Amino acid sequence: MNKSLLNILLFTSITAFGLAACDNKGPAEQAGEQMDNAVEQVQEQTEQTMDEAQEALGMEEEGTMEQLGESIDETVNEAAQAAGEQADAAGEALNEAAQAAGEKLDAATEAMEEAAAEAERKVNEVVEESQQ
Repeated sequence: MNKSLLNILLFTSITAFGLAACDNKGPAEQAGEQMDNAVEQVQEQTEQTMDEAQEALGMEEEGTMEQLGESIDETVNEAAQAAGEQADAAGEALNEAAQAAGEKLDAATEAMEEAAAEAERKVNEVVEESQQ
């Protein structure tokens, strides 16, 4: 019985010593805590910086990024529509210019045909006069 009492006392002493040792932080545990603190500080600074940036950009409300995206989409769509309208107007102007050029070409062709017919008539007159 003395032996088992001695074992119980030894076990209790070791357990008590072990529990007391848990309160003392070793270098690895201290380093881990320091790393945890550093990560928390970085997270807090990042959140603070993001908050300041959002405030500076006037994006303090939730959903502001979505609103910004919608605004960008709207601007892009308006620009695309304006570009399309300008392209249509340019196409119309080109069509009108081509039509005007075609009309001038037709008029020039007609004038040349008339000039050629007049020249042929005069040549024929000269030929007839020379034969008489």
